[in-house]
Amino acid sequence: MTDEPIPRPLIVLGEEFRLMIDGLLMGMDETPFETGNVFSIFDLVDEHLERLARHVTTFCEEIGNGLGRLTHEPDEYFRGVASRMNMELEEILAGYNDVRGLTPAHEDFEGWSLLVEVYEDTLFQIHDWLEEVVEFVDDPVAGVRKRGIPADGTGTVNLQLEMRPPRQLNRLTRWLNHRGHDLMAELQSALEEDQRRAHRTGMIAGTILGLWLGNR
Repeated sequence: MTDEPIPRPLIVLGEEFRLMIDGLLMGMDETPFETGNVFSIFDLVDEHLERLARHVTTFCEEIGNGLGRLTHEPDEYFRGVASRMNMELEEILAGYNDVRGLTPAHEDFEGWSLLVEVYEDTLFQIHDWLEEVVEFVDDPVAGVRKRGIPADGTGTVNLQLEMRPPRQLNRLTRWLNHRGHDLMAELQSALEEDQRRAHRTGMIAGTILGLWLGNR
């Protein structure tokens, strides 16, 4: 492993990933525009969990098109893969900033805050993985040693992204259920609708676990 040169496609991807890291950090540091108030925390979480799962899934699929095919394709092929990955990453950042730009009611603040943290956890996972690939390209010997892989060429390095479900998802689901019960007590006429929303959003959170674990 350590005696062989880094494949050209991996070098190309590493160059592109450096730019993606810079863009990701800049995007997270931006102060979002204030875009209004949260009118329904259930609808907000519903929309953004589906949106987040969709873009993370496509991001992981593009990784498979790149790292899963370190063939003799031209550089343009792998730059195209990186470009599509970056498009998905920018969509995730846009969703993150959309949520951060909203102002929740006091009683919905915790749910809104947990949704922001779900985005942040996801973005930091992607950031750490991009850095890991770049570090490996820069110094494959150190990368092999870091993973405890034999340096005699008999080991295999796995650079695929292994997304874990954000730890805040369970807390967010529990909060939504409690919030739904509170609303039921306050607004009896909205009983069925709030029940459906809380149940649906909880199911979406659970679905993300399967989607992301399935992209390992």
